[in-house]
Amino acid sequence: MKGISGKIVGVVVVVVIIIAAVTVIELNQRPHTSTPSNVTSPTNTTTSTVPPTTSNVTITVVTFSGQSAQFIQYAGQLFHEEHPNVYVQVIQFPFSEYINKELTALEAHSTQYDIIGFTSTSAQRVSPYLLPLNDFNLSGLIGPQEDFGGVIYNVSTGKEETVGVVYETAVYLMAFRNSIFYNQTLAQEFQSQYHVSFNPLTWQNWTDVIMADQFLTSNHVTQYGFLIDDHVSHGIIDAFPAVYGWYYARDSSVSGSTTGGVPGFNIMFTGFIPNGMKFPVTSFNSTAGAMALATYANLVKYEPSPSQLQISYDNLPEFVPQSAGAFLFTSQLSYLNSSVAQDISLSPLPGGYAETGTDFLGVSQYSTHPQIAEQFLQFLVSPQIQELGFLKFGKFPASQQAFQDLINNGSIPPYQREWLNATYHAALNAWANPPNIPPTYISLISDFNSQVYNYLTGQNTNATQVLQTAAEQWMTSVESYYGA
Repeated sequence: MKGISGKIVGVVVVVVIIIAAVTVIELNQRPHTSTPSNVTSPTNTTTSTVPPTTSNVTITVVTFSGQSAQFIQYAGQLFHEEHPNVYVQVIQFPFSEYINKELTALEAHSTQYDIIGFTSTSAQRVSPYLLPLNDFNLSGLIGPQEDFGGVIYNVSTGKEETVGVVYETAVYLMAFRNSIFYNQTLAQEFQSQYHVSFNPLTWQNWTDVIMADQFLTSNHVTQYGFLIDDHVSHGIIDAFPAVYGWYYARDSSVSGSTTGGVPGFNIMFTGFIPNGMKFPVTSFNSTAGAMALATYANLVKYEPSPSQLQISYDNLPEFVPQSAGAFLFTSQLSYLNSSVAQDISLSPLPGGYAETGTDFLGVSQYSTHPQIAEQFLQFLVSPQIQELGFLKFGKFPASQQAFQDLINNGSIPPYQREWLNATYHAALNAWANPPNIPPTYISLISDFNSQVYNYLTGQNTNATQVLQTAAEQWMTSVESYYGA
């Protein structure tokens, strides 16, 4: 989950595609990439209309430090060049501090910040202080990316509200190594033994992944199978929903035949609100959840034992050269050196879906220049600026038109255009998300992760009991927040 979303600073030798993540993922700063000389940047930007002003106006943006903030500041300079009386200033705080800094100002009704940065996980913590953006032109943006954090479900009114604008794309999907899975000798051996195609693009269930893990490690082709995050502090809440999504979608008793569940609560809760209740109930303490947990544990068996070394957002890329591939947020690709990166292809999760997690900007209801602030946000997500975000900062765009233009840009290396294409299509079908209601970061993540970690490390081998304990803790937190 952007919730999630992690941000770490790094440098890559060539343009390596960086896709910001929230959630999930959201505890790191994304690395910087520069535009190589052989890549063509758009020659035009975009023209926006702002209210006429004869005095100087400064629009202040507050967000977490890192590559995303640099992109926003760059766009702010371009906006200033079109509107000389308007300046954009980006205030950055470390990721661990920025939400508290924002909330302190917002709770005091301070006018110091016009635009508020947040991730999907923190969306509903800041949403009471944001202006509704229901008239904002979102038509060109990727819907699932906008919905997971930009659109919230208001329990009091029973309606959805737009509170933020997504300005980059991040998805959790499958990365696999071409040198392994396009090896015809290995493919023939695998198909002969398991009677399943060796091509990850064809896999329709998680059993295919586990069979590939078993085949590659037992034949000493790779030391590890497909890597998956099992870090107790945050990673489990990103990895489990990715696996659970397959089972959730196929069990109408928990999904209610919906895709993605109730906005804000998402797939870890039922896709319907039971009669007499204000909100859905947990869905993972079910047969579907128990099967997903068993599958998740089987995947973890083919990587370092979590009791000794936990795979996390930070260290996962280090192990990719010794593995079959990984389930990751595409922002993690930026850690790979160029030779490894060129050996990576991307695929949706088995069965053709994905998880999302990205970052947003909203307009403070205490801004003294809300109309200009909103115009800047419209400028930021215009196709031309979104293209520049990728070319200069490695930020996958939220604009569908920018994606298409970049995919068709022949000066971008072929493997990167393949990543763009795969990411774009996965982003359109990304719904297997953890919750992003207000209690999520306060209690839900720690409650769930600690219980599942006990299961992964053998401290509690009863999957049903583990999930039921977590579910009871979740419902206590939710009922306490919203009222029973």
